Amino acid sequence: MTDPKLLIVESAVMAMTRAAQKSYPLETGGILVGVHATGEPWVTSAIEIPTSDRGSHHYRIPQGATQATVRAARRDDPRIGYLGDWHSHPSDVGPSPTDLASLAYISMRHPLTPNPTSIVLRRTEAGYVLDARRIVAVKPRFCVIRHTGNLPTSAEQEST
Repeated sequence: MTDPKLLIVESAVMAMTRAAQKSYPLETGGILVGVHATGEPWVTSAIEIPTSDRGSHHYRIPQGATQATVRAARRDDPRIGYLGDWHSHPSDVGPSPTDLASLAYISMRHPLTPNPTSIVLRRTEAGYVLDARRIVAVKPRFCVIRHTGNLPTSAEQEST
């Protein structure tokens, strides 16, 4: 079985990277929103969600913040929805067992979100690196990341 793909717009990568740099040496994070294209999630935005429940080894989204943030994002573009979560690691460490357990919990907490995704931004000597995992057949699987341009607007889609 080939590794699942994750499509992501460059602006989402930049938003996560800027947030991680600003937050260093503490973790930060938020949610991933977008659409499904050709059966794969396409992250069109990574939204940072501030919280006081964070440190150098943890970050937790405040209760109720996910739904409110998705509703706000859908006001700008009703085509998008929740795809998963993201957070930074201030060192070059991939997803922890707690991170992977949280991803499994997301799949139970959001049953209408097919195969939720989690991105960890690992801080390396060369900059931040994305480490993406998605629940596939009940297990977290490594994702191949494909950088893309922006999602076409509704008007652009209608003119083609």
